[in-house]
Amino acid sequence: MNLKSIIKKVDDIIKSKPEFCIILGSGLNNFCDQLENKKSISYKNINPSMESNIKGHVGEFVYGYLNNIPILCASGRLHYYEGYTMDEIGVIIKLFNYYKPKLYIITNSSGTVRQDWEIGDFMLTERIMDFSFIKTNTAKYYTLDDIYNNSIKKMAPKNLNLRLGTYTYTIGPTYETKEEIKEIRKIGGDIVGMSTFPEYLMCKKLKINPIILSCITNYAAGIKEYSIKHSHVIKNAEESKQNFKNLLNKIIINYV
Repeated sequence: MNLKSIIKKVDDIIKSKPEFCIILGSGLNNFCDQLENKKSISYKNINPSMESNIKGHVGEFVYGYLNNIPILCASGRLHYYEGYTMDEIGVIIKLFNYYKPKLYIITNSSGTVRQDWEIGDFMLTERIMDFSFIKTNTAKYYTLDDIYNNSIKKMAPKNLNLRLGTYTYTIGPTYETKEEIKEIRKIGGDIVGMSTFPEYLMCKKLKINPIILSCITNYAAGIKEYSIKHSHVIKNAEESKQNFKNLLNKIIINYV
C-alpha cells in the first residue's frame, strides 16, 4: 500500500486539517452519522487491496465536522487474520500522522473475561497484552503512557461505566477457547479482541500517544453458558451506540 497515493485520495475529501482522527471498530460507525458537511471515500476506491471484508466494518474514510471541529474517521479497519501484515494495518495510523491531529482515538468492540463487568460498559486501555504468539511463545505486555485516562474518566457521562484495564490481542478470526480465556484472565487480561494492537504498534513506532477505547459487546468463551457469534458483537455494539457517541463527543468537545 502506497501511503502517498492514499494521502492524495483522502486529501480530496478534506477541506481543513482534521483536529481529531478516529478508527471506528465493529458496529461503531454510527459516530459518523452526526457529522456535518460529511464526505467519504471507500478503502477499495483508494486501493483495491485495501478492502475490509468484515461485517460491521464499512471500510471508508469519513470527513466532517462536529461543532465546527474537523474530524477524520476510518470507519472500519483491516485485520491480521484477513491476510494483511502488521505494517499494512498500520497504514491508517500513518495517514493520520500525516495530518498531525490533536488527538488519535482507536476504538474497538471486545469481549470481557471479567464476570463483574457488563455488556455495554466501556474500557480505556492502560496496557496491551500481545497474546498472538506471532513472534514469541509467551505473552508480551505494553504499558501505554497514561496522559489522557484520568481526565477522560472525569468526562464520562454519569450513566456510563468506564473501566480501566488491559486489552488482550489475539489473532482470530475464531474466538478463544475456554482454556485460553482462563489463561488470559490468570495473567492479567480484562478484555479480548482481534484488532487494535497492530495500530498501537504503529503509534509506538511513530511516537504517538493514542486513546484506546473499547466497547464491551460480549463475555469471552466460557464466562457464560452460550456460544459467541460475530452477529452478537454487532448487535450489542448497536445497542451501545448512543452511549458510545456521547462519550466520544464529550472527549472531543472537552479536549478542544
